Amino acid sequence: MTESISHIFDEISVFALKDPYQTELGRSIVYDGIHMMSNIGFEEFTFKKLGAEIGSPEASIYRYFENKHRLLLYINALHWGMIDVTCQDIMSSDEAPISKAHSIIDILCTPPKVYIAEKSINGEHMYHIVMSESVKTFMTKHVDNDNHRGAFKRIKSVTSHLAFVIANLNPSCRYPRALASTIIEMSMFQRFFSEHLPSMTDIGTCKSIGEDLKDLMMGMIYAGGNRVI
Repeated sequence: MTESISHIFDEISVFALKDPYQTELGRSIVYDGIHMMSNIGFEEFTFKKLGAEIGSPEASIYRYFENKHRLLLYINALHWGMIDVTCQDIMSSDEAPISKAHSIIDILCTPPKVYIAEKSINGEHMYHIVMSESVKTFMTKHVDNDNHRGAFKRIKSVTSHLAFVIANLNPSCRYPRALASTIIEMSMFQRFFSEHLPSMTDIGTCKSIGEDLKDLMMGMIYAGGNRVI
């Protein structure tokens, strides 16, 4: 990979009061927080419950994160940081544009692998949080401030990578960034719809959503005509 995992943790530490990556307790807060938030949901998740789970006073968690929204920002930024570094490898490869587009879709639909001090984070749990709860990171009154602090730096970078590939596939495409961001949103929300509100989507199950999105993306890219394979 073009970047190390430690660099990602350094970057996202801005959302914490104390860098959780540097201590055993901090790593446990992130590791077990992801597991618990995925299982019970953001609304039911509390630092009191997390403290009971990890055997630490609730007050000790507040030394790392101001509130659970900050922890959600941290988890979201970690997820997209891992996606972005993989996309960087794809973009620097010699793959044809269409292969790069397909590879990015595969990455968007695959839970990333993350290790904290050789302990693996359950990527499926992190992916589930991003799929179900990430809208809460930007549908807020302080989204502009969070954006200024870099909360969405990595998802914006992933959007730029995909938009660049789309523009190369069809130079006449008028809205490559809008299409890219739509595809990224669909990789999360269409799976959610498929699992919970199936009458709202024609996209298949989580096992086929990647292939379905590839078909849909290619149709939208080539709707204007010109193709570059």
